[in-house]
Amino acid sequence: MTKNQSFLAALAAVALGATLSACGAATTGSVDGGGGAQSVAVNIQPPSAEVLPARTVQFASGVTGTADTAVTWTVVEASGGSVDANGLYTAPSSVGTYHVQVASRAEPGTVARATVTVTAAPAVQVAISPKTTSVAVGKAVTFSATVRNASNTAVTYRVQEASGCGSVTAGGVYTAPAAAATCHVVATSAADTSKSDTATVTVTATPVINVAVNPGTAAISSCLTQTFTATVTGTTDTAVTWSVVEAGGGVITSAGVYTAPASAGTYHVVATSHASASRTAQATVTVTDKILSVSVSPDPITVSPGGTVQFTATVVTTCGSTTSLQEVPVTASAQ
Repeated sequence: MTKNQSFLAALAAVALGATLSACGAATTGSVDGGGGAQSVAVNIQPPSAEVLPARTVQFASGVTGTADTAVTWTVVEASGGSVDANGLYTAPSSVGTYHVQVASRAEPGTVARATVTVTAAPAVQVAISPKTTSVAVGKAVTFSATVRNASNTAVTYRVQEASGCGSVTAGGVYTAPAAAATCHVVATSAADTSKSDTATVTVTATPVINVAVNPGTAAISSCLTQTFTATVTGTTDTAVTWSVVEAGGGVITSAGVYTAPASAGTYHVVATSHASASRTAQATVTVTDKILSVSVSPDPITVSPGGTVQFTATVVTTCGSTTSLQEVPVTASAQ
């Protein structure tokens, strides 16, 4: 080798050493390959890593300056985990900072190290939804749960109270008990049974629905109208449907406007709760005929003795007017 070649080889070795140092803590040695001493260098990749307890990291190495590129792997710290012959590192269960070392078999004193930081696994978190809710006795509500920091996102549901608080299915469907109570539904992580979240359920008694009709009694003339109103309590649904009990007893609109029939009588208007068809109220309506006027024509009349005359009678009631024709014989004395 010429002097110029020797100089270039030395320069290359210096540059290679700088590159390997950037890839991990490394040392260099020398071997005699028969043509003079050569500089041996070892590098490790990655030069640093962060891993959870008991998890693995794959390291790789490179050896230059010798034909024998075999290496040996070790963990510097006695309790720092383990590494196999292929550079697969398994972290210990304890958090901390450890070092994986690779050494040249040709030059055992030539090594490179990587720093491994073993960090604590983030705690599993469970969130149940809804967090608080209210449900009537005997009714159902569905819960869901979100699990973070775990690949297994399954949960198990249970009712916290031993009795008197209903039940919950594996799918999170909660059925309230038959009596009012304050209860709790718990969602527990399947990945970490020490992690759970709790929802509060207020079980309320079923409200009693009541219906009232105003006015409760009414007296109107045939064919006239009367407006009724209904008040519903015990539910947010205050709608009602209107009806008349008796067939032919008049009609009533959805707004509660009742029209009496033409026939006098006693009838009943009913309001039925939309929320509960078993809850009703009724009003009594007395319908009477009312004659507004009666007229007869012709008036006056002129008729021959023994003749007849046709009268027209018109009767006006609250249902309208009716007219009838009648021929009446008239007996008159001669004057």
